[in-house]
Amino acid sequence: MRIAFLVLLLANLALLVWGQGHLGTQGAGREPERMAQQLAPEKLRIVQAQ
Repeated sequence: MRIAFLVLLLANLALLVWGQGHLGTQGAGREPERMAQQLAPEKLRIVQAQ
């Protein structure tokens, strides 16, 4: 039982470290190809809801 707990704890720590991006650089974000495909992002306007 103690071994199963330690295995789960180590797996959770590994996922946390990986999810935070400490295992390597992520470049320009999670989806850099989407950023490159944007058409005229400067035309986007954010307005408040009425």
